[in-house]
Amino acid sequence: MKHHPNTFQSTLNAGLILISSAFIFLTGLVHASPAIQVELSSSSDVSTNQASARFGCNDKIFAQIAMSELAPGAHRLEVDWIDPTGKTREHIDYPFNGSGTTRLKIWLKLHPPKGSGLFSFINPAMGMDDFIGDWRLFIKVDGASLETQFEVVC
Repeated sequence: MKHHPNTFQSTLNAGLILISSAFIFLTGLVHASPAIQVELSSSSDVSTNQASARFGCNDKIFAQIAMSELAPGAHRLEVDWIDPTGKTREHIDYPFNGSGTTRLKIWLKLHPPKGSGLFSFINPAMGMDDFIGDWRLFIKVDGASLETQFEVVC
């Protein structure tokens, strides 16, 4: 009597091997997006170590960006400082290597247009009209993003 392999069992084993191979391949491609947090402060807040959401026209505005759950390897931080008119005033594109938790500090310094400094002692808002109001800070790391708002007053 000839021995015939069980074709059902062979097909089942081949199917399970295929499914487990696909699962291993897909889990290698998928990694969690990092978590992003930001804390804003000004040059005057640095000594008091306080966060703020309201800044003056002459402040240097700092953003302390904390990124956690970073997979080991290369990453890209992109940041846009967007003024109240919707114009991107500064764009940062910063490649970095890291894993776990990484902190970076960036800043924005508003500069009045040329010639407006002459009258700034009378009116500090002179020439700063586009800067006054609600700003947006848009942060993107790999596939994750965060947007926060702050106000500039003069």
